[in-house]
Amino acid sequence: MSPAIIVDGKDINNESIEIFFDEKIAGISNIERLIINLQNEGFKKVYIVANKNLEIKLKKIKKPIELELITHKDLCNLKEDILLFQSNVVLNKKQLSDIVELTSNSNDSYSFKNQNEYIGVSYVKKDLIMNIFIDNSLNKKLILNIDSFNLKDPPLLLSKSQIGTKIGRDFLFSHISKNVSGWVSKNINSKISIPVSKLLIRTNLHPNTITLFVGCLGISCGFLYANNNALLGALILQLSTILDRCDGEVARIKLKESKFGQWFDTALDQLSYFSMFIGIAICLNNPNYFPLTNINIIIKQFSIINVLLYIIFITTVLFFMIRRTSNGSLAYYPGEVDKRVPLNERSFLYRLISKYRFVLKREFFSPAMIFGSLLGYKFLAITALILFIFGLYHQVSDYIALRERTDITY
Repeated sequence: MSPAIIVDGKDINNESIEIFFDEKIAGISNIERLIINLQNEGFKKVYIVANKNLEIKLKKIKKPIELELITHKDLCNLKEDILLFQSNVVLNKKQLSDIVELTSNSNDSYSFKNQNEYIGVSYVKKDLIMNIFIDNSLNKKLILNIDSFNLKDPPLLLSKSQIGTKIGRDFLFSHISKNVSGWVSKNINSKISIPVSKLLIRTNLHPNTITLFVGCLGISCGFLYANNNALLGALILQLSTILDRCDGEVARIKLKESKFGQWFDTALDQLSYFSMFIGIAICLNNPNYFPLTNINIIIKQFSIINVLLYIIFITTVLFFMIRRTSNGSLAYYPGEVDKRVPLNERSFLYRLISKYRFVLKREFFSPAMIFGSLLGYKFLAITALILFIFGLYHQVSDYIALRERTDITY
């Protein structure tokens, strides 16, 4: 199967496709966006279906993979299965993956639809490809008569009236959240982060630059905690948590996701947490803030133990992610472990703790710190110790379970 992008000619409604040639979303032409997504999906070559008069324009497009310019007639003469896209189809990585998965082992041709409306994507087997065009127009009868598939999460087919509008950009932003993002992140934090990201994509700021700024903001909370400003520290941490979505949102919209970016974001996130626990420990061990009473001495020890437990906790997680996965985001850690050792094979206590993993997610943990800061440093130290004890049990259980599997090396 090879992908092909139609950049001129007529669609099934006899409307010109060439008018979308220069359409850009977040500064990237939609044709280039399609090509990059196809490359990320593993394709090595893309056919560009156009007349020779567009050859000069096509040469200006960045070519991350091999592009072969062919005419409509050339496409009809191919002897292979074709995954066909109109150049006004707007989709993200997940939507493309779903389409490729549906067609990769199919014995039939398909036209893809949204509520029975054709969305400019079709999979045409080699026995039908010869009839896909009538002159330079898509064969409406063929497209509508082959089997159709209504997608649950369909791409957007831009119309003539939507050229130059924000429709395409807003569509991509409506699908921007990661599949591991929780309810708070998707329904609350995104209400602030997405408008900020829409401003950021207008600039030349690289996603890693945004990561650095947000990371430094998060790390600064430790200095506030250390100086007995717990509530302000928690508010700064929460602000950095909300803005922490922006680097990923900009990277996905501008197609600048990278392994380095994932790990850079993870490193700065963990430094923010480490700074916070260090700050709490420094404040609790400052006699100017907490006199040396018996209870305070115990709490001081708790705060130091918390720092040590955090180091152990994060080291074991990072060790696993670096050695055994290709993902730099720690949000995927539970799922990666569960894929290797299913929950139904774990102890009752482990399964019970697993139901409350969400409390360790940044989107939950950060606002909870605001509430905890109102209750004081002693409450923070004791609560953190309890969470770390359960977290450490979780990590030790993971280690033992993975070691016991003969087909897995931890």
